[in-house]
Amino acid sequence: MAEKKITCPHCLNDEQCFEESALDITSYMCFNCGFTSNNQYKRDSDILKKYEERTPALVKEVKFFDYDRNIFWYPSVLNMGKFGMLFPEGIKNNWNWKLAQVRKLTKEEQKDPMYEGHEHTLDLENGKTFGQYEFLDACKEMGIVKDL
Repeated sequence: MAEKKITCPHCLNDEQCFEESALDITSYMCFNCGFTSNNQYKRDSDILKKYEERTPALVKEVKFFDYDRNIFWYPSVLNMGKFGMLFPEGIKNNWNWKLAQVRKLTKEEQKDPMYEGHEHTLDLENGKTFGQYEFLDACKEMGIVKDL
C-alpha cells in the first residue's frame, strides 16, 4: 500500500488530503472537508450507480466532479460502531457535519420493541454539529484520529 498527501480538489487543502493505492483501487480522503472518493467512481460506472442507490440524498446533492481524475467525490458517512456515526446533515446550500455518539439505553428503553433487546443506540437527538471544514475536529471528538 502506498499513501501520499495530495491537494484536495474540493477544498484545496494540501496537508490533510491523502491518496492510498492497493491493488487496482486508489482511494482518496480529505480530513479537512471530509470528502472522499476512489478511482471506481467514474461517471456512468456500475459501481458508482450501486453506490448512489444506497446513498442519502444530501450526499448525492453535494457531490462534485474531479476533472483531473475523472471521478466523483462525496462527503463521507462514517459509521464507527461504538464510536458513533459522523454524517452530513442539512440541505444542499446549508449543511454541516453531525456527530452522533453511542449512548447506553435505559432499562425502560431496552424493553421497547423498537430496540429489540439492544443495550446501546446512536444518540441522534444530542448530536454535536461541526462546520463543513471541521471534519478532522469531528473525527478527533469521535476518537478515531489523534493527529495527521
